[in-house]
Amino acid sequence: AQKANRRTAMASRAGSPWDDVEDLEGDVHYRVLGLERKASADDVKKAYRTKARELHPDKGGDPVAFGKVQEAYEVLSDPKKRETYDAWAKDLKFRYVRGVAPRAEGGEGILLDEFERMGISCDPLTQLVITCEVCRRPSTKECWTCGMKICDFCGLKRHWKGSVGLHWPLVNSDHMRERLAKRQFEEKKLEDARRLALEDPNYRNEAELQDIRKFKDAAVKMQENPQRKVTFDMELGRFYMWAQTEAYVYLAVYIPTGYSDKEIILEANERAILIQAEESPPVIDRFLSRGLSLEEPIESFVTDDNRFFTAALPKGKMGEKWDALFEGDPNGIRCLEPPYHIKEHKNEVVMEIVLPFWIDEEDVRLDISEEGFECEVRNTTHLKRSFWQNKSKKGRYQAVDLQECAWSLDEEVSGKDETCKVLLVNFVRPPPTQDEIMYKKGNRDDNQTKPRRDGHQRKGVRFFIEDEDEFGLEDVLQALCFLDSGETFVPPKPWIKDAEPKVIREFALLSPRVKELVEKMLGESEDESEPGDEFYYKSHEAPPTVY
Repeated sequence: AQKANRRTAMASRAGSPWDDVEDLEGDVHYRVLGLERKASADDVKKAYRTKARELHPDKGGDPVAFGKVQEAYEVLSDPKKRETYDAWAKDLKFRYVRGVAPRAEGGEGILLDEFERMGISCDPLTQLVITCEVCRRPSTKECWTCGMKICDFCGLKRHWKGSVGLHWPLVNSDHMRERLAKRQFEEKKLEDARRLALEDPNYRNEAELQDIRKFKDAAVKMQENPQRKVTFDMELGRFYMWAQTEAYVYLAVYIPTGYSDKEIILEANERAILIQAEESPPVIDRFLSRGLSLEEPIESFVTDDNRFFTAALPKGKMGEKWDALFEGDPNGIRCLEPPYHIKEHKNEVVMEIVLPFWIDEEDVRLDISEEGFECEVRNTTHLKRSFWQNKSKKGRYQAVDLQECAWSLDEEVSGKDETCKVLLVNFVRPPPTQDEIMYKKGNRDDNQTKPRRDGHQRKGVRFFIEDEDEFGLEDVLQALCFLDSGETFVPPKPWIKDAEPKVIREFALLSPRVKELVEKMLGESEDESEPGDEFYYKSHEAPPTVY
């Protein structure tokens, strides 16, 4: 009733603007058929037939009115078109109609104030002001879809113009261009800062700084231990690895506190060795498990940035096999070639240890815990290793199922046609957790799926923490052993599935990285290398010293 009264009052004015308005309320189709908005599909069909009979031109009806009935039926009989028409109704109510909807008071004044704020002079009597085609406020933008001039307020609601149906405004704005330009500028600043930082030989990224902090904490803690020279600590052991040939023991060390302006200190005697960076705690300060030869100097290689260091330690007895590098260490710990063979499967890990033929089950003591295992064979070997732990998981991480793990001692024939005993240890992985079954298709969050920190997006670390190589030291040791004896042991990489350990005796079969290191140690590629290259080696000799 109020809507009808408003139309009547407006229509009484001269030149009523409602004559040009077809569907202000968005219900013209319903009114043409004499229906309410809640009318059913059957009601629409009945009303259409009734109106069509009354207004059909063949029966003397008005063609224009009949056309409107046809159009109304076409929209309301189609569920999708009717739903769209009903949804637009509320937007149609707010359409600006010249002479009906009042203009916003003071719009031009607001625009002039904005001009004054921007320092622009405008004479409202002689200069043109473009207004919004919807509400007649000063226009500030144009819709790219239909070309309608709109203001900020009308830019927040839908409109239509000409043949373009009801749509949301699409406007050009500088704010995205400014945001993108600002972002690109910030990225350029960061890129320039990174480039300058990388040019500094003493640059350290966040991971390397974290290694420095961990190293210093472990080194200070070890210095407080009175038995430090005969104690293995993995927090320090992760920074070095070793290998041996008939004549030498090769030691590869990553020195986290090594800098280009700090010297590397090497001190050694027949049964002890110390390696440290200048003004830094020692990385190695241990008693050796065997004696060194005092008749030969120690040859060492060091990188330009003093972070990677190797030393060739001459054995006191040629051909003597070292079971451990330092006194007090378990056998083969941090060695390029461990005294066992590991084969990892999805549900289990099998370890083989070759023992002399006279060993019986009574001579073997094997303890498996949640943290690792310890194996002691009478008068033969002593192994102690720690399982990789998923520290990112909440609660206790279980690497193996203790109830399912088992071992056996079998008699076999070695590759040299000699009888030997083989100790087989079967580490059974626990079943997947409920979360791993639901969200990861039954794949465990174990060492085989652990992302590596080498920047190559590879996955997989070794089952035993003590066997892991975080700093590429295995490649350095392979190059040193190949240069010495013409062959090298190559352990399987944990990110390569079903890889097997092997011994390589041909240069062409070495990995590209090991080939590069061999050439650099021989000096063949020295001219092509640049300062700061991670493995750009220079050699010098240091005689054994007493400390």
